[in-house]
Amino acid sequence: MLQELIPAHIHLDKGGIPYAPDYDDYYFSRQNGLDEARYVFLQGNHLPERWQQRENFVIAETGFGTGLNFLATWQMWQADPQRCGNLHYISIEKHPLSQHQLGQLHQHWPELKLYSQKIIQHYPPCLAGMHTLILAEGRLRLSLYFGDIEEALDELVMQADAWFLDGFAPARNESMWTPAIMQAISQRSKAGATLATFTAASQVRRDLSAAGFKVSKRSGFGGKREMLTAELPQATPTNHLLPAWFALPQVAQKKTATVIGGGVAGCQTAYALAQRGWQVTLIERHAALSQEASGNRAGVISPKMTAEPDWGERFYRQAFLFATQQLQQLQAQYPELAWHACGTLQLNHQTRELKRWHALQARQLPADFIQLLDQAQASEQAGIDLPTGGSFFPQAGYLYPASLCACLLQHPNITTQLHQTALTLYASAGRWRVCGEQQQVLSETAVVVIANGQDATQFSQSQFLPFMPVRGQTSSASATPASQSLRVTLGHEGYITPAQQGEHIFGASFERHQTDVRCQTSIDQANWQQLHKHLPELARQVGTVRSSHCAVRMTTPDRYPCVGALPDVKLWRSAYAAIRHGAKARQWPPAPNQAGLFIAAGFGSRGLSTSAWCCDSLAALINGVAQEPLPMQSSLYEKLHPGRFLLRALQQNRS
Repeated sequence: MLQELIPAHIHLDKGGIPYAPDYDDYYFSRQNGLDEARYVFLQGNHLPERWQQRENFVIAETGFGTGLNFLATWQMWQADPQRCGNLHYISIEKHPLSQHQLGQLHQHWPELKLYSQKIIQHYPPCLAGMHTLILAEGRLRLSLYFGDIEEALDELVMQADAWFLDGFAPARNESMWTPAIMQAISQRSKAGATLATFTAASQVRRDLSAAGFKVSKRSGFGGKREMLTAELPQATPTNHLLPAWFALPQVAQKKTATVIGGGVAGCQTAYALAQRGWQVTLIERHAALSQEASGNRAGVISPKMTAEPDWGERFYRQAFLFATQQLQQLQAQYPELAWHACGTLQLNHQTRELKRWHALQARQLPADFIQLLDQAQASEQAGIDLPTGGSFFPQAGYLYPASLCACLLQHPNITTQLHQTALTLYASAGRWRVCGEQQQVLSETAVVVIANGQDATQFSQSQFLPFMPVRGQTSSASATPASQSLRVTLGHEGYITPAQQGEHIFGASFERHQTDVRCQTSIDQANWQQLHKHLPELARQVGTVRSSHCAVRMTTPDRYPCVGALPDVKLWRSAYAAIRHGAKARQWPPAPNQAGLFIAAGFGSRGLSTSAWCCDSLAALINGVAQEPLPMQSSLYEKLHPGRFLLRALQQNRS
């Protein structure tokens, strides 16, 4: 079972310098923390010289602490006219400080105020897992891994150019300086990677040497006599970080891509690739975007919680936090984006929800992420009388998906082809041809991403995927003076939004294996009956009920979407056939994928909450781990991989 975080416990000395009593050590130099960061970590890694004239540069850090090293790095990078095109900064922190604590401590460095404000604005709640902040118009990424260092390094898929080793002193925090940690750092570094640390402990020096680093001493900062720097002459191939059947795909030589599908998943994928400098063609069979599952008038964005922490919950909450960050940033750029961050209240509408609510109380999760309210508190938060309490997510809300798609596709690197139906895909000489109804070539690019929802398996290359259709119909109800008091989105078996333009949107139905997308009045009545069952007073207050939107959403047997490279099914089954006969310990070949072909589909009813993070991770995968780290844990990468169904079939000895 995954573990929850233990937040940082700090004291401030007379000078306001943070001290960790659990480790008997200070967070930074009492002499001058900023100068120490610049001397030890930036100069120690020969920065800024090493990132200059580079397209991408990756820095990894053990011990985020107050974020001082990152702030100093950002300031230096921003001031450098020859800086790399994209800077990726990954930091691991077992005991993160809160947003409020960071804000207080950053007052020590007024010259960093501009950078500090951005960090504080987007700093995630203290939740275990990997959280990525998009800064400097997408050119700077800060990935914070909150958790134990062993777990973090085991889950990270990356090749770092430079390391900042800044945990508490080895004598006071041995677990951050073990030989296994040094080996893991080496295995996640490029050839020529450098490393710097304040310590000069002989054991650290020996362990770094044993891990393949060439270690040197230099004068320490201030009154400290010595510190260590190191360089890695040779790198370990990254595919050892993943099982062979989930090996990283080949990277295309040219940054050209076609995305099939103009819904949220397709637009998110196109945007994520365009942000990375790719030239993207998006093909949509309708005359406008967001005409099918993404055509809902109002979809809820919120996390999905479980009684005990597990990978499913971590997936949904990390995706949720990424989505709300993106929406906040896009809305600042595009005021027309119809995102309403009103908060979402998931009601304890049945015994199962109430049990989960009690379990969540015991976990003591941060209030800036979730607030567990009783009936009176929930009613006050919602603005109307409610029959039960529930779980309130203050950052959640509802969105008009079409407005999001329109904003995403305004990126200058994206070309949109509407009213074009992609029916077949052909690979030829390292490129993919996308052909239409008359076999005319609609596009020809190095990469193709299938993201067309219910039609994702129409291509021969993706027909093995076990997608299941689920019809969902939402209804609308005219607002009344009484119902307009509702201030938040309410969740029960379905959901209802606050009044927008005189109407509430509610529903949605969940009808498995149904594909008829015509709106039905009987479903509107069923939606109202469901609302009346769980919120009888509100159901009586709303006005005339009408059909709003109906579409088919595709889901999977394990409820995770399919995001990643598409396997070559025939070669895959041949390469791993011995698994059917119980073979385990052997040297398996890397996964035989269909080079340059990817998919982002099967998001089910939570695509608005999960597609931004999934598609951004897919774009990083396509771009290549040599260019940037994979912004999700390897365990989640494996859970989303399209080849997981082939692997399970072999493991269960099925054809």
